[in-house]
Order: sequence, then C-alpha cells, then structure tokens
Amino acid sequence: MAGVQFGWLVSYPKSGNTWMRMMLSSLMSGGGSVDINAIDSRIGIATFAEMDEFLGVESCELTREEIAIARPALHAAIAADHDEPLILRKVHDRYWRTPSGGAAFVPDISRGAVYLVRDPRDIAVSYSHHRGSEIDRMIGQMADDDVALASATLRGKEQLPQPLGSWNGHVLSWLDQTEIPTLAMRYEDMLSAPTACLAKVAMHLGIDTAEAHLHAAVVATGFDILSIQENASGFRERQTSAMAAFFRQGRSGGWREQLSAAQADRIVDRHGAVMARFGYL
Repeated sequence: MAGVQFGWLVSYPKSGNTWMRMMLSSLMSGGGSVDINAIDSRIGIATFAEMDEFLGVESCELTREEIAIARPALHAAIAADHDEPLILRKVHDRYWRTPSGGAAFVPDISRGAVYLVRDPRDIAVSYSHHRGSEIDRMIGQMADDDVALASATLRGKEQLPQPLGSWNGHVLSWLDQTEIPTLAMRYEDMLSAPTACLAKVAMHLGIDTAEAHLHAAVVATGFDILSIQENASGFRERQTSAMAAFFRQGRSGGWREQLSAAQADRIVDRHGAVMARFGYL
C-alpha cells in the first residue's frame, strides 16, 4: 500500500519493547550508537502533547471517551504530517476499538505490527521493580481485564490512556485479530538470537538492511551498553517510583529465584493456556 504507514511495536509492559526500539533505531541509522535519552520521540507512546496539537485544544479537558474516539484520527494526522514511508510506534495498548466502532490502530495506514511476548512470570518480577510495587499487586494487575495505563487522572499525564487488560487477553487481542499483519516475537528468543530476531522484524516491517548493520545494531544496543548510559545519565522513560534501573538485567527465568511457588501458580492458573502456546510451560 502506498503512502506513509505505521509499524506498531506492541507489547505488554516489560516485555522488551524499549530494547527493540533501540535496536531498530540503531539499525535504521546503519548500526550506529544510540543515545537512550535522545531517541526519536515519535517512536514513543502517543502523548497528550500530540493530541493537543492535533485538536487545537487542551485534550486533558476531554473525557476518556472523547480521547478514545479521537485516537484513529490522531494516527491518521501523524501519518499525513510525516515525511518518511514508515513510522515506528511503541504501543502498550491491547488491540481495541473506539466507542464509535473504529479500530484504534487504523489498518489502512498500518504496514504491520510486531508483538513482543515474554513469560508472564518474568514480567511480574520486572514490572514490580519498574513500578516500585509488590509482586503480588503486579500479579493481580496482570489478571485484571479492565486495567488501563495512565488512566488514574488525565491532568498532568504525558501519555494518553492505554487500555491494557489482562496479560493473556492482551496477547490474544493482537495475535487473534486479522486486520493488521502481526509478527509474534518472544523476548527469550531476542536474548538468545538477537541478530536473527532483528532481521525478522526488519523483514516484517519492510526495513531495508544489511547483515553488517544488523550485527552492529545488536552490539550497539546490548544491555551492558544501555545500562552504562543509564547509570551515567539516567533514563527519562524510567518511572520515578522505580526501585531498580530500567535496563536492569535483560535475562529470562529470573522468576525462579523471585517468585514463591504460590505466586508462580497464580500466574499459571490465570494465563496457562496462552503460556503453553508460547512454550512457557
């Protein structure tokens, strides 16, 4: 399809989305280094500032329903104002439809989506560190079909409200929809074979690349490199309440040392069917 299109980088929180954004940013610059605090803001989550500019009003004064209805038009306006053929965009929303019935992520201007999936037991641990919250609370949030991000109050929020839902519902909402071609990518595979995974993502989104650039991008965005940057300069996307660094460990299976048997069982009882689909059981 001709014209500017979106490449949606989708995940439940703490599933590798930021890391993938860094790798793609490096790749699209020929494998160069990445400044974690200067990454293109257009790759980030949709904000009230963008909605304000689009509508010409203070969008925090609108209702959540009005903001939701405007989301597809906002995406279309961003595409119309863009001068590159592909817009990468980080997404934590589940796949949802607005109150007026339209898809929040407009298929006609979507080249494709990459869905990053991670073992929910590891997410519970990482998310609790990210939010500075108890693991049991995170396990409960991951089971809540009605939870949303940035929704407690609209005033002072940088990010637009994002319908999230439960972990298993989030995964299925994207992978079972048929409107936008979606590539599923496991975080665990990104850790074990990052160059091969980045190549698959680039191919899915139609990003021209060279093998040397793929390798260079992976090296430039290794967790050790990103962690050094964060320790030296901080990371503007890190939650102010976080107890640990954003680029904390970058590994899988850590839940075995962090979760009790009862906590792990709660997660499996709620999400086991989808976990089995990705080989996590």
